[in-house]
Amino acid sequence: MCRGTGCVIHYPLPLPNDVLALIAALVLVVMVGTTASAQGNDNTVGEFWPTFNAHIQFSDNWRLLPFVGLRKGENYPYQQLYAGLGLGYQWKRITKPHWEDIDPDKEHTFVFGGGYERLQTLNSGKTSEENRLALQAVAAFRPTSRFLVSDRNRVEFRWVNGVYSTRYRNLVQGEYEVKIHEVRFTPYASAEFFYNGATSSWNQEWYTAGTEWFYKRSLMVETYYLRQNCTTCNPANLNVGGLALNVFF
Repeated sequence: MCRGTGCVIHYPLPLPNDVLALIAALVLVVMVGTTASAQGNDNTVGEFWPTFNAHIQFSDNWRLLPFVGLRKGENYPYQQLYAGLGLGYQWKRITKPHWEDIDPDKEHTFVFGGGYERLQTLNSGKTSEENRLALQAVAAFRPTSRFLVSDRNRVEFRWVNGVYSTRYRNLVQGEYEVKIHEVRFTPYASAEFFYNGATSSWNQEWYTAGTEWFYKRSLMVETYYLRQNCTTCNPANLNVGGLALNVFF
């Protein structure tokens, strides 16, 4: 089906052996990460991050994104609740023939957005609050019909317990679309780097491996393993098992 200047492919393509190897490697990383998350040690602790996202698409390339989530320590007293609302504008549809993604953001070369997020954290009996405004731009392209590479740049304006600071985040992600019979899923890997304006340093890194599982054109479930390394956080290192439910309207 062609839409405007962009065409999408809806028939299955043969599954190469290197894709099977990629899927097996990603599943292994998630399993090992989940096991490490449950065990933990003096320097590394485990967390579970469930998230719900509602993607509301408008006809003129605008979309609204309400979201809510929980970050919970598995073997230490930590819990963070957060919720927010984002607005995005999609520009310049990707023209390379490919399977159409149920997420309209991934059908465009550029997505510009902004939003508000509120977080409440309970850590070892102490409560902190954060209000956050964010601006971001995402650039994406397809080297091949099933391979999508994206780069997200985000600036956050933060008020943590009333104290203002800024933070810059850069996330690079690669994903490969797979379809076996009628089952469609997308393994992916990403790396995100944080620059903290309060300390004038690159203080945090997130490395993620996961898979997006699709149901028809309205539901996507994301399972992933995330590793956090941070020089100014307490705790400094995290092994995270994550689950995100995405509903598209």
